[in-house]
Amino acid sequence: MLNRRSFIRGLFIGLGALAVGGWQKLLGATGKDYYRIVVLGDPHLPVRVAKHPDSNVRQAILAAKNDVIADINSWDDVTAVAVVGDIVEQRGVKSEYEYIQSFFGKLKKELWVINGNHEFLYEDELSANGRIKPASPEVRQQKLAAFASFWQLPERWYAKDLGGYHLIFLSTEGPLPTQLGEMQLAWFEQELAAHRDKTTLVFFHGPLNHTLLTYHKSVNTERSIAMPADKIDAILAENPQVKLWVSGHTHTSCHNSSFANNEINYYNEHTCNIHNDCMDKKKITTNSIYLYPDHIEVRTFDHYKKCWLDEIDRSF
Repeated sequence: MLNRRSFIRGLFIGLGALAVGGWQKLLGATGKDYYRIVVLGDPHLPVRVAKHPDSNVRQAILAAKNDVIADINSWDDVTAVAVVGDIVEQRGVKSEYEYIQSFFGKLKKELWVINGNHEFLYEDELSANGRIKPASPEVRQQKLAAFASFWQLPERWYAKDLGGYHLIFLSTEGPLPTQLGEMQLAWFEQELAAHRDKTTLVFFHGPLNHTLLTYHKSVNTERSIAMPADKIDAILAENPQVKLWVSGHTHTSCHNSSFANNEINYYNEHTCNIHNDCMDKKKITTNSIYLYPDHIEVRTFDHYKKCWLDEIDRSF
């Protein structure tokens, strides 16, 4: 099996050269004047057995996920891949992480990760009726630490500079599925205050409140939006440089009328939420974020049909 230290080193090495070189160096080295980030929403690796009891369906889903990696590897212009949480299948157990190591070991691009609720919110063992059990506060902290250790992250939340952009990666930590703790909120506020002159993208598992239509009873509730909503709202109101909030969690399909609809996706005058669908299906789509010196473009690729969904291209 691939050595985990070599695996992690291969995923994260080399970003500095891209980040500090500037646009002219990028253009000279690659012939392109943008950075491209491919976003993976909720991979749930290997596959959710409870959701997909048919073994043939599971095999088809596994093949579709592997095909996404092959597609990304074939794209020469990809700067990095960002995964917005729920990388594990369900409970963050050893077998899930072993598969994750094998799966992302095939990726030949830079990889940035954050955790979702499934990395830490549930006990290893199922209940007597086969359902997931909420984890105790102690187990939640152990699992969050295990996530950071596996990915060799000094902190579960972190920031990067890419060209003229500032990228912030936040970590949900409970007790709600998409909730930031006080220490992380304070860091988030300070990080934004220190980079007010840079257009900023925030990557977090949960979306901002009411950036989707309430198409299901679980949408736009405390268990499905970035929390605490009032404190996040106050922070964003003071930081108009936050252009995009990039999320997963809700498994919102690209065919949903509020997936890519600026009238709905804008949280306030300056911040738009980019929703990313779950990968745990046979027909997978991914968003690519193109960072240009003077604007951002978001495009959605259908990995099943091998085509861009031009009708939902967006520019910011």
